[in-house]
Amino acid sequence: MISEDVIAEVLRRTDIVELIGGYLPLRAAGRTHKALCPFHEEKTPSFVVNPERQIFHCFGCGEGGDAISFLVKHERLSFPEALRHLAEKAGVALPAQGRGGPEADGRLNLVEAHRLALAHFRENLAGPEGAAARQYLAGRGLAPALVERFQLGYALNGWDGLLRALKRRGVSEAVLQAAGLVVPRQKGSGHYDRFRHRLMIPIWDPSGKVIGFGGRALAEGEVKYLNSPETPLYRKGLQLYALNLAARAARERKHVIVVEGYFDAITLHAHGFEQAVAALGTALTTDQAKLLARYAPTAFLVFDPDAPGIGAARRSLEHLANLELEWRLVVLPGSLDPDAFLRQHGAPAFQAALDGAQDLVDFFLDRRVSGLDLADPLQRARAVEGLVEVVGALDSPIRREGYIQRIAQRTGITDRGLLEAVARQRARSARPDAPAPAAAAKAAPPREEEQLVAIALQHPGCGARIAQALTPDDFSDPLLREIFVSRIHGAEGGALSLQPPEVERRLAALSAQALGGSEDGEGIDEATVERMVTDCLARIRQRKESREREKHRQAMSAAARGGDQVASVQLLAEHPKAKSATPTDRSST
Repeated sequence: MISEDVIAEVLRRTDIVELIGGYLPLRAAGRTHKALCPFHEEKTPSFVVNPERQIFHCFGCGEGGDAISFLVKHERLSFPEALRHLAEKAGVALPAQGRGGPEADGRLNLVEAHRLALAHFRENLAGPEGAAARQYLAGRGLAPALVERFQLGYALNGWDGLLRALKRRGVSEAVLQAAGLVVPRQKGSGHYDRFRHRLMIPIWDPSGKVIGFGGRALAEGEVKYLNSPETPLYRKGLQLYALNLAARAARERKHVIVVEGYFDAITLHAHGFEQAVAALGTALTTDQAKLLARYAPTAFLVFDPDAPGIGAARRSLEHLANLELEWRLVVLPGSLDPDAFLRQHGAPAFQAALDGAQDLVDFFLDRRVSGLDLADPLQRARAVEGLVEVVGALDSPIRREGYIQRIAQRTGITDRGLLEAVARQRARSARPDAPAPAAAAKAAPPREEEQLVAIALQHPGCGARIAQALTPDDFSDPLLREIFVSRIHGAEGGALSLQPPEVERRLAALSAQALGGSEDGEGIDEATVERMVTDCLARIRQRKESREREKHRQAMSAAARGGDQVASVQLLAEHPKAKSATPTDRSST
């Protein structure tokens, strides 16, 4: 067990804006920072990070908490793993833990194994055995500064160079296997290195942690690229190569360039196109596209101009056209991939290709893509039918109509005919089952209760007055009652991440709530806060007096119906107007 004082010290030394900013493109909004929420789909940012209170909260889905909570929810770490990760960054010593438990194979151990593996590969590249790899890089025109920027390395030409090096550093074979760095021997016991005699390319997550590798063969007859298998850290359909390096440029230039290969992205960066990422596969996935949308409104797809590359771009658009991204397609001339095109023709020619990028309609009607000649009526009809399938999948009627007009302009087919074709396509693909009705929302707690707890959390000076004026029984909402007891009426309740999930989310929401009625975190003056406290206490007092009067009226009615005159006289003497049992704001008397 780790004491709450140590946990509090770790959180105190952690800058939550810096932490979350490593995963999300935060932008300043008053005294807070905002981003699109990573825990649900949204178009308008409602995810808020408050540096003063060191919390995050989403006003859309309700998720919230502290820095530990964010790592637990976003990185799928356990609480001890998240705490240890933050403690190491903050320089806080935690009690030593024994080896061999369930945590020994946890995500943080995989992160550490990848970090050590990268250091090993980079040492190899700089050493005498890395001569062949250095020669290969020089042949591709990669300057030392670029090799450093992309942290390229070399896997030794042997069976267990990495295995032996990392075992000396205390990493177990079980962890190395879970990380995908070694492979079990088919005969006998033990393991051998997955990557051998290859140029090593680290794959990062958006925060810059190494989560996998791509290995480029340096020997003839080998598979050209060997990639890390999927692990608890690395799922290629969720990541984009070099996004951590491209994020700033993508936000500034308001577009991102998506290519297929590692060296396509690296060469683009070398020529000044630092907003470039690679898809880590042949087709862009929905998750990758959603990740792109967090950084830029427009995406240029620059896939290889051969049949597989064009097919990958087409497949990407067929299932991604409905996402809130403006898609632009670039088919480079001369059958060259982006890497070769840039090295032969330079940055100005590539920029010209970007400037001439096609929209969805032009791309699908391009003969290089469809394989059909628009001059022939039958082939033109077949090309349009393929495009109708994509347009028919769009949810927005305005976007559908816009594309239909573009198709009509390009092909001469009437708008009416295209509208009918799209309508038939939508009818064929419509789901028969209607969506289930949304569950009824829970009744909202009384506004006064919520406001007073939010004020007490955000303005500790008012907390004593609120605690003195109210009792736990004055709260009808059970969660607010629990927060009042643990955080206001009693001692501090510890870190948010130590609370039950429903309490943690409510605490984060109350701590993030802007008392002035907005979500921008701008504060209000203390005099206004004092007036709000007085008004809320008065309304709670009035509500309780009303309940007492109704309860007393029902009791008197029951006594009268039963003919109990003694009880009636006693109840009359105890009428709330004669004797109030309500809470009072004693701090103001």
